Amino acid sequence: MKNLNQVVVAAIFVLIFSAMAAAQVMFTVIPVPGSSPNSSIAINNASQIVVNTGNSNSYNVSVWSRLGGAQDIALVGTNSGGVAINDAGDVVGAADPGHTGFLQAFLWQPTSGLQWPGSLGGDWSSASGINDAGAVVGMSFTGDGAPHASFWTPETGTQDLTPSLTSPEGAIARGVNSSNQVVGYYFPNNSDTTLGFTWSEAGGFQNLGSQGTLAFAINNSGTVVGQVIVANSYRHAFSWTQSGGMKDLGALSGSESSALSINAGGWVVGTSLTSVNGLLHGFLWTPSAGMADFVTLAPTITDAWQIGSAQVNDFGVIAISTSKGGYLMIPRMTGTITSAPNPSVLGQPVTFTVAIDSIAGPPPDGETVQFLVGAKNLGSAILTGGVAQITTAEIPVGAHVVKAVYSGDANYLPVAYTATTQTVNR
Repeated sequence: MKNLNQVVVAAIFVLIFSAMAAAQVMFTVIPVPGSSPNSSIAINNASQIVVNTGNSNSYNVSVWSRLGGAQDIALVGTNSGGVAINDAGDVVGAADPGHTGFLQAFLWQPTSGLQWPGSLGGDWSSASGINDAGAVVGMSFTGDGAPHASFWTPETGTQDLTPSLTSPEGAIARGVNSSNQVVGYYFPNNSDTTLGFTWSEAGGFQNLGSQGTLAFAINNSGTVVGQVIVANSYRHAFSWTQSGGMKDLGALSGSESSALSINAGGWVVGTSLTSVNGLLHGFLWTPSAGMADFVTLAPTITDAWQIGSAQVNDFGVIAISTSKGGYLMIPRMTGTITSAPNPSVLGQPVTFTVAIDSIAGPPPDGETVQFLVGAKNLGSAILTGGVAQITTAEIPVGAHVVKAVYSGDANYLPVAYTATTQTVNR
């Protein structure tokens, strides 16, 4: 039987890539502690990361964040692996609690611990995705030993999304959005080639794309991403909408690519073969700029890094699993400070303004920036649309270096900006 998980070929601010912008460092790359090379990785909107530590046969699963550190899920048994996390910090995957050799789908919640959603009557099950309401999708064996796509909620239990499927290769559901729209792929009866699908309670089961299509993820707007066969039997990353149909996202310098994740802003991340060394590179695709290599956006990542998996959250933070381990690509905030009037005279009110932006746009409204003029701390100001201001008349005579310190948050790193000198005359 084919292993379905091995079928994969391993806005307010508009994103603009000019030739100059493309050469700039758009992301800061930091390691994810404990994440093993080439293991699964997942991220939520608080930049909590599912960390798999171990080897290809057995993983210790934990949740890690820059601000909160690590929390062990404490799974029992071998062959454990976490694959998805929602905004509540709930984690899903598969493990072997009874040491039987049969994987079981698990759901771990910070407040209530481990649950085992069960199966469709068979010995095997696995979870692939979870939405913020706690609906879990994946694969479950039936009593006849056939792998079917599954959908689980606490209220309904495990539901078979492909009840009429008889092919031994089966089906798997890979993603679910906030409206309980599900995507995945299956092997139609009497076929050895996959076909993508969408499912919802209202619309039922619908085929997606042509033969060879793999659907991996769906955002809350209903945009689906995955991989589809194009000309010359190449496989390319795609996005699909009900109104617009299938869109080929292209590839990097090689011939094949695969889209693995999509956020609320339509950012798509995935992998693509390159002609540089034949390795899979990561890519970011945006509606306004198309496809860019991670190596270009974050030069810490080199041509020698093989990218295995990637997910992007709604704040533009990208979690990647590589041949070197797990990493976060965090949008780099840049700031510009101005003051007016400058120069000023002693006792005259001066307004200091900082404007902060990034490839993902500005920080969220309501976050703070601290202003310092020379050694004097002027206090904090609130960001709105990436802009914060503070006014003071208490600056002594002389030339003073002006600094603005952005405090950062769960997604973005703290950073200090020094961009101007305020001169005060008598």
